[in-house]
Amino acid sequence: MKTIQLNKSSIDLPECFEELSFKERIFTFGIMSELFSGAITPEIARLKMLIEYTGYKPSWIQLIREALRKDSHQREIINLNLLNLSEELDFAFKVEENRIIPNYTFKKNPISYIRTGRNRYTGRRFELDITCTTNISAREFSDCFDILSFMQRTQSEADRHISVNRICAILFPETNDYMANQISGHHWRMRNVDPAIRFGIIYWFTGIVKYYIDHPVYSVLFRSEKKPDDSGDKIHLGMNEITLALQKEGYGSSETMNLNDFFDAQIKHLRDVINKALGEGLDAVKISQKTGIPLTTISKLS
Repeated sequence: MKTIQLNKSSIDLPECFEELSFKERIFTFGIMSELFSGAITPEIARLKMLIEYTGYKPSWIQLIREALRKDSHQREIINLNLLNLSEELDFAFKVEENRIIPNYTFKKNPISYIRTGRNRYTGRRFELDITCTTNISAREFSDCFDILSFMQRTQSEADRHISVNRICAILFPETNDYMANQISGHHWRMRNVDPAIRFGIIYWFTGIVKYYIDHPVYSVLFRSEKKPDDSGDKIHLGMNEITLALQKEGYGSSETMNLNDFFDAQIKHLRDVINKALGEGLDAVKISQKTGIPLTTISKLS
């Protein structure tokens, strides 16, 4: 917690999602959903969060009394102080140069389980400490990754809602049998889950993706040479294609392979491809031209 000194007292404000209660986390995800949809401004989002965390809920009678007791200058000072205090809440997002920069860092799954009706479904684990510990399989990650990529491209709200439900169903499965979970219609049950919870699940999974994209070793797997027809910096990576390729190479089934083992296998496979090409007399430039692997990646792995 972050302790803020006031005139005659102090107040504790959270510095990470883990310091919030479950109710506060769901509230925060709801606020973040409104913020990213453009329904509210960052200033309003922080003020709402401040009121929720501190429990400050003045009545209308109290507000009227305060308004009558204080002149306009005093009221402006009070409003400014509240705004300044709310700006201390920067664990969920920051604003730099009028851009909202979300913070996707979670030490563990912020939603341990979800309920639909009388049924309770436990979420997959992804815990960050000195190392990363997870029970997410390679197939679960690759499917969620490709669905998330589709969500970022589609303009259809209906497709986006279906995609959200499918990711939730994968990360909060009905059964550990992956294919059985996929064909069970489990994703339809996710329609009944609180929208703020569903937003939180997507937000958390985005953080998992970001962890691997920013990882000092695994980040090379998300880079490729930019093609002339590229409109921007895109991740040229089809996760399901990679899992199938690794399976053919004898690295095991993607449905049972642990996610960290999956990324280690990719690094090993990529290094083998590069070293084999170098052994056949190709230089780094030729390898890059033939495979699309950036020269920086070839340098790191050769």
